[in-house]
Amino acid sequence: MSASADLVLLDVLRCAVCGGELSNGDEALSCSGCGRTFAVEADIPRLLDDDLPGMSEKRAEIAGWVKKARAETWYEPDDEVDAVLPFVVRELGWQDSDWRGTEHSFQVLLDRYVEPGMRVLEVGAGKCWGAQHLIPRGCSYVGADILDDPNIGLGRGRFYAERVGAFGRVQADGEHLPFADGAFDLTYCVATLHHALDLQQMANELARVTRRGGVVAALNEGTRAVGRSADAPGQQSERELGINEHVHTVWDYVRAFRRAGLQVRRLEHADGDFRTWIGLATRHVPKVGWTATVFSEQALSGYGPLTLLLRRPGGYSGVSIYARKP
Repeated sequence: MSASADLVLLDVLRCAVCGGELSNGDEALSCSGCGRTFAVEADIPRLLDDDLPGMSEKRAEIAGWVKKARAETWYEPDDEVDAVLPFVVRELGWQDSDWRGTEHSFQVLLDRYVEPGMRVLEVGAGKCWGAQHLIPRGCSYVGADILDDPNIGLGRGRFYAERVGAFGRVQADGEHLPFADGAFDLTYCVATLHHALDLQQMANELARVTRRGGVVAALNEGTRAVGRSADAPGQQSERELGINEHVHTVWDYVRAFRRAGLQVRRLEHADGDFRTWIGLATRHVPKVGWTATVFSEQALSGYGPLTLLLRRPGGYSGVSIYARKP
């Protein structure tokens, strides 16, 4: 890896299979535990391994995203769009409910939970557009994704590195994160959890790599009402391409994170809106009103997007001891 990548990554990288420490070679990382080697290409450590559970499904999903992007004509890079992501509704006037939900949720994260000096991990980072908002706020940023494509995956991160400076990119599976325990102050994902083959395993991993007192966030995750089918009609075309799609209830998400040892701090409808007149009234009840209202509306209102903001209990709640080195 380059010197800049070393600074951000090597002290927290671990073998995705055994958890052993990694040492930096000329073109590969070597595990001190199991002896595996992992290639480093274009400054991106490739930490997927076919011995990990579910790798055949994950590699099919990698190909599926490229097929989807080509078929829907958004595969080629667009600098104007990428320069403002995720704020394409606000900045470019798009009428898109999915991006509206991501905009609102990401802004809540920035305004309420991000502090200078934080070490931040984004899981399912795609192009790594989060870097262009977090690094200028004084955070260090690492983006992890299974998709390493040069246009719609981690390879496109070069565009953001040119805008805000070098940052870490790692090809990795969110259910088997190749990072040390407690390495990050803030770990978040955007519309990513529902792609996990094992929701509980991914929730456990997000919690594990976050320090005590740190924040875990799942932004703009699709949910279904209790009793609705887990086979959401809108996901069918993606499943046919090999993309791993699932839709969970709000209770499924809350239960998985609670079992992972996290405390729910806030639930949001991803777009910030409330669905019922009862919700508009009860959201102002101190302490529990907002979260309880969102929980009940999401549980009963068909299919809808949800944002969860959580904290790992214990430890110091201020800025990381892992803040970027001078």
